[in-house]
Amino acid sequence: MSLEQELKFVCTDFDALRKSLIAEGADFVDKGFEHNRVYDTEHGQLRKTGTLLRLREAGKAVLCVKSEPENKTQDRGYEVKTREEDQTQVCDSESMHSILRGLGYQVVFSYQKVREKWRLGQCVVCLDQLPFGRFVEVEGSPEEIWVQARILGLDEKPWSTKSYYDLHQEWRAQNHLPWNESFVFPPEEEAMLRAAVHDKAPGAEDVSRSD
Repeated sequence: MSLEQELKFVCTDFDALRKSLIAEGADFVDKGFEHNRVYDTEHGQLRKTGTLLRLREAGKAVLCVKSEPENKTQDRGYEVKTREEDQTQVCDSESMHSILRGLGYQVVFSYQKVREKWRLGQCVVCLDQLPFGRFVEVEGSPEEIWVQARILGLDEKPWSTKSYYDLHQEWRAQNHLPWNESFVFPPEEEAMLRAAVHDKAPGAEDVSRSD
């Protein structure tokens, strides 16, 4: 099981951020459309223990379990979101869905995003487009996250250690919208986003560098 450490930053100008990433020598990894299903028992036992069970489809399917770390420590005063994570690729998402259902789990909410992934230094920088906004997620050690955030100018933007689920609930409350745990794109927009990602054929060739 690995330790996931990250911060989310509000960022609407992805074009400017891409230019900064390229200028700093970041490597483009890939871009894809993600559909996630989160599972729990009928009485929400996983949520009560702070555990997330997720099946993600993004070209390939990945089953993931996240939980609160046994020892919550803060690295030299750098505040980040820290979770223990264990995941594995599965060959058939629908078969895994059926297995989870057979074990007594049910889908409690779904969410989607378009994720564009870069690697900068010792960090992974993800440009995430969600139905309720655009965010940048930086993953790495706490100190390195803040180093790269300052280099990219993200430290001047609002940041959060909260999950996208919690940020979505806050957004709905701020906009006086009815309660809904799921956050997915409307069908027409989903089709367009999937097609746009497919047309780009994820790979380093999607991004042009200037010498």
